[in-house]
Amino acid sequence: MNTTHTRTRSRRGRTLAREGVRDRRREALLVLLGRADRGALTAADARQLRDLAAAEVAECDAFRRSAGGQQAAALKLRHRVEAAEQAMREIEAERDEYAAEVEALRAAAGKGDQ
Repeated sequence: MNTTHTRTRSRRGRTLAREGVRDRRREALLVLLGRADRGALTAADARQLRDLAAAEVAECDAFRRSAGGQQAAALKLRHRVEAAEQAMREIEAERDEYAAEVEALRAAAGKGDQ
């Protein structure tokens, strides 16, 4: 049984796989940047550095878009909650008005019985 395949089907497994890829990419970036600092960057290293940097930028952009969508969804839910709370306040105020009217009618009916 292939446990890696099973593990990557779950959300947690996919997250761990992405983190592993990102960690390896960042380690490679640090090695290549170290070589660049020492002036020991080959043409192949430069291509790899460009590819790794492009992957980091693309992933960062994807996460930024995702975060923007999540913020928009959270704001929409916040507005819905605020609207629901306002509706509850209005309903409670209306309930209190009706309760006061009922009390007034009971009091008037009690006086009429005497």
